[in-house]
Amino acid sequence: MCPKDIAGLPVKKILLIGTSCLGDNLLLTPAMKILRDAFKKAEIELVVGPAAREFAHGHPWFSRYYVLRKNSPREWFHSLSHLRKTRYDLVVDFRNSLLPFLLRARYRMTFFWAEFHSDKIFTHESERTVQLLKPFFNLPEKITLHFPVNPSEGEAAEKLLKSLEIKKSDVFVCLNPGASFPGKRWPLEKFAQTGRQLIEEYEARIGIIGGAAEKTLAAELALAIGQQKVVNLAGTTSVRELAALLERCDLLVTNDTGPMHLAVAVGCPVVAIYGPGNPYRYGPIGPKNQVVHGQVSCFPCQRPVRCRRDFTCIKTVEVEQVMKACRLVLDEGKQLYLFDLE
Repeated sequence: MCPKDIAGLPVKKILLIGTSCLGDNLLLTPAMKILRDAFKKAEIELVVGPAAREFAHGHPWFSRYYVLRKNSPREWFHSLSHLRKTRYDLVVDFRNSLLPFLLRARYRMTFFWAEFHSDKIFTHESERTVQLLKPFFNLPEKITLHFPVNPSEGEAAEKLLKSLEIKKSDVFVCLNPGASFPGKRWPLEKFAQTGRQLIEEYEARIGIIGGAAEKTLAAELALAIGQQKVVNLAGTTSVRELAALLERCDLLVTNDTGPMHLAVAVGCPVVAIYGPGNPYRYGPIGPKNQVVHGQVSCFPCQRPVRCRRDFTCIKTVEVEQVMKACRLVLDEGKQLYLFDLE
């Protein structure tokens, strides 16, 4: 299948089979970077699901990407026919699918057996995936997520903040009230209380983020906070624009969702609020990030969608718990400015 000395072989064309959504692909980036660094001169292509299109679009690590729609057989076979036209030196499958065996490849790297025996409760997903590559590559001492932001995107974010009269000397905090399903959403009024308290304690400027489907939710939160220091950015940014904005942000307070991992990948400190879900496996990785979760006997949750307790766990998380975590981040990063920075 794949020789152990693959890193020393002449590999020029690689296909990576990624996952279906933004967050899961961000969790794969430490493993992707190992491959990118091992084959610096190789051309790497990427397969993702429809919800991860913006992860792949414009990403400097990949020369081309394919969107594989498994729920549409016609489109799936159409994409497969394109993929089969290329002879790859190496196909690496992070989905444990049958796709590598349908393609023309010199070597195939799959992880069925290793995946089956890996820990899926207390090992972080990014670390678990990196360990799958251990037989083939030297592993980094420190695991971090990656999402490269180019200078023009950073400049555009600065221009946006300047238009909103948000200065570098301001404490800029983003709130992300949305999530993939309602059970993962911390109550909106508690988000609003947190926003008001951040304004009171830090004179923070508050940005509310979210996807196009969360515009109404974000507008309700902005109205509930009810202060001029709040700007609603939900549905106005692409993933790459949001990444540049988060890179400039002092803190993201968020539910368990894709933008949480995006913030981690660009170095924005995170306070993540967990109810259903498992932060040991899917939480924000890194020492400066904080997790707040409900104190329930079924933590960490192994049934995040089918809850018999009506998601009591996330409802029991209190504002003061979240504020305590916010203070740990913001007070550590506090700086004194003699004048306002433009």
